[in-house]
Amino acid sequence: MKSESRKSFSPIIITGIIFLLEIIALIVGFIYFTYYFGFWLTLGLHVLSIIVGIVVVNCRSNNAYKISWLMFIIVFSLLGIICFIFFANKKFTKREMRLIKPIINASKKALDSRLGHDDINLLDPKEDADAINIATYIRNYSDNGIYAATKSTYYSWGESGFPVMLEKLRKAKHYIFMEYFIIAQGEMWGSILEILKEKAAEGVDVRIIYDDFGCSKYLPKKYDRQLLKWGIKCIVFNKIKPLFDVRMNNRDHRKILVIDGYIGFTGGINIADEYINKKVRFGKWKDNVIMLEGEGVFGLTSLFLSNWVMLTKTEVDNYLDYSNYFPKRHQLEYINQIKNDGFVQPYGSLPFTYETIGANVYLSLINRAKKYIHITTPYLILDDTLITSLKNAAKSGVEVKIITPYIPDKKIVHEITRSNYLTLLESNVQIYEYKPGFIHEKTIVCDGIMGTVGTINFDYRSLFLHMENGTFLYKCECINDMERDFQDTLKECIPYSYEMIKSSRWIRKLWWAILRLVAPLM
Repeated sequence: MKSESRKSFSPIIITGIIFLLEIIALIVGFIYFTYYFGFWLTLGLHVLSIIVGIVVVNCRSNNAYKISWLMFIIVFSLLGIICFIFFANKKFTKREMRLIKPIINASKKALDSRLGHDDINLLDPKEDADAINIATYIRNYSDNGIYAATKSTYYSWGESGFPVMLEKLRKAKHYIFMEYFIIAQGEMWGSILEILKEKAAEGVDVRIIYDDFGCSKYLPKKYDRQLLKWGIKCIVFNKIKPLFDVRMNNRDHRKILVIDGYIGFTGGINIADEYINKKVRFGKWKDNVIMLEGEGVFGLTSLFLSNWVMLTKTEVDNYLDYSNYFPKRHQLEYINQIKNDGFVQPYGSLPFTYETIGANVYLSLINRAKKYIHITTPYLILDDTLITSLKNAAKSGVEVKIITPYIPDKKIVHEITRSNYLTLLESNVQIYEYKPGFIHEKTIVCDGIMGTVGTINFDYRSLFLHMENGTFLYKCECINDMERDFQDTLKECIPYSYEMIKSSRWIRKLWWAILRLVAPLM
């Protein structure tokens, strides 16, 4: 009987084998030319190493990323140079920027119009200075305004948010947009799919973007074609190809669900049964969902549409008219009745530019905290800037608490996470591990008034390599729910102390040091 999901060796393992063959071919070619042209090849290699080294040092990437690549080039010589050329520091080309520019302009135009109006003028320059600074940065670099007429509801478990997602999907009248890193066949996706098929048959515009790598083990090949047969428009992000190309390293890690432009969901959960604890993989799976209702949903809508246009490159003029996707009149009346529940600002990041929006929002929150910073993250793989900011906050008397998983989903990545504990603990940062299982939430709460929730892990991949999204929250009632969730989770955690990590065996400390060195490349 054929399995409905892709086999684990297809296409990831097959692609890996082809990559390996390509590397072997390069090595064989190198040995051949070394034998016949040894002196000149050696000289040329030295010159090339110097040139590439200069390029690495002067590129605008993260410093830890540069150091890792320099070490890789020193150790592996030609192979390191080739890998750097193909896999590192590839940004939008001039031609790609010409294609992307109309999308950026359309997003800015919508933001400046009544569709995506910015409520930053409602903030007090004296009382709300920190929030204004963060909101201005997000507006300027993610093209999303901050909105007041929005209700935010926080669900501290995937299984508590999922029924609400189904309820709202059933009420869709005009369109449904979904963008997820993982969609896996099972109870969760099956329930959603039945609704999507019904809605598509009713004439609702249903669109899905899913990541090819994220879904490679969970969906059949050419699943997008099956969805099209059901009337569901589908784009597969960055299809896996057995070629040297840095873009294979960039994935769409976003989690976005938009319904009719005035209801939106995001958070940590993907569309798979472990996220709602219908399937046990790494103990109890702790995750979250946030629902937005009102004008702030436009931020999620514009993120989805911008990516859709970038991926399809067709019917650009139609898709760039954001007014087609703003809520209809009766929905606007509903929005106008929403109680002002603080301010929300969805934002997104792209891996093909030098603007690391996710990392900068995190840094802004950490550096502006006065009393406490509470963080949940599945991975803690930090660069020097984030480590220094967390340490300086703790040294300044700010309470810094971080929750990570006790049961890992990836053992090596978990070891890299633990390798960062020592330097943080010695500066009074408090670290806890969620004992019942794996915590997949990505949240920050600062002083009970500011925070963010979304898809951005505290690791190099999320901060520098993936497409991500988050929601900046200010003075929202749901921030209290996020803080309550943090405190409840803390009761089920194991605290780590400086002495516990310091007393680790020297061989493990050496292993941690090696892992930290290669962490930016993983």
